[in-house]
Amino acid sequence: MIKESLIEPALVHQLIPQKKPFVMLSALYEINEEMVLTGFKIAEGNILNQESYFSEAGLLENMAQSIALQKGYLDYLANVKIIELGFIGAIKTAHIHRIPKIGEEIFTRVHLIQEFMGIKLSKAEVLDAAGKLIASAEIKTAIAPSS
Repeated sequence: MIKESLIEPALVHQLIPQKKPFVMLSALYEINEEMVLTGFKIAEGNILNQESYFSEAGLLENMAQSIALQKGYLDYLANVKIIELGFIGAIKTAHIHRIPKIGEEIFTRVHLIQEFMGIKLSKAEVLDAAGKLIASAEIKTAIAPSS
């Protein structure tokens, strides 16, 4: 599943509200209104690593940040300058099939199931380089109200 990112990692990091050391994305491969495909190279020293593996919490955070990147990049294309803060409202049917090792690249595909009044329900799947399922979840996210 080797692809070339549509944008540089620095722009990926600018388009999500999370900042280092809590960034769990490094690439954007595909995007439209209904889906996004992101990538993340799991580096040594990541805050969500446990021993020589990327934690379950890291996988879920990667899924949520992929949802945030979809909104951030589409807003960027529409020339919206403010990166809105979002929150995980609920995680439903999360399944972790295996924990990836440090050094692996993971690919996260998110499909929008439903959106209503700023609340999104999305299905996220984390895949390895061979396209095998690592983890999946349905995640409900909400955008924080503007001040």
